[in-house]
Amino acid sequence: MEKPRCVVLPTCLPYKNVATRSIRFVEDVLTVEVQGEGFVWLHVVFREVIGFRALDERDLCEFWNEYSTPNGWLYEVSEGGWMDLEKQRRWFSSPEIFGDLREYLLVDDVCVSVLCRATPVLESLGASPRG
Repeated sequence: MEKPRCVVLPTCLPYKNVATRSIRFVEDVLTVEVQGEGFVWLHVVFREVIGFRALDERDLCEFWNEYSTPNGWLYEVSEGGWMDLEKQRRWFSSPEIFGDLREYLLVDDVCVSVLCRATPVLESLGASPRG
């Protein structure tokens, strides 16, 4: 498998050192609740989700040199991620059915990989990210 290539989503940069508090999936919407410094709470909302997985960070060591805090905690994956692994399976047809399918990676102690058709949205639940 090729080396991962990811781009940090700039919307996550004002929020430093987040910790995942909950993961909720209802219909095709995945909501990851994270807590940051200064009691900042965010919902990271992924819509039009095709699939997701949660893995301990130790299982994604190939990402850590470049794609972890302090560089950011929410990335779009263009190569070498979970979707590329799934594409090796004969019956994985989602990329052909959904031509706009993208992959995102939220990194923390628990890393969440998401295959979806929409850019994730960060919804602030309180406290200013600038303190």
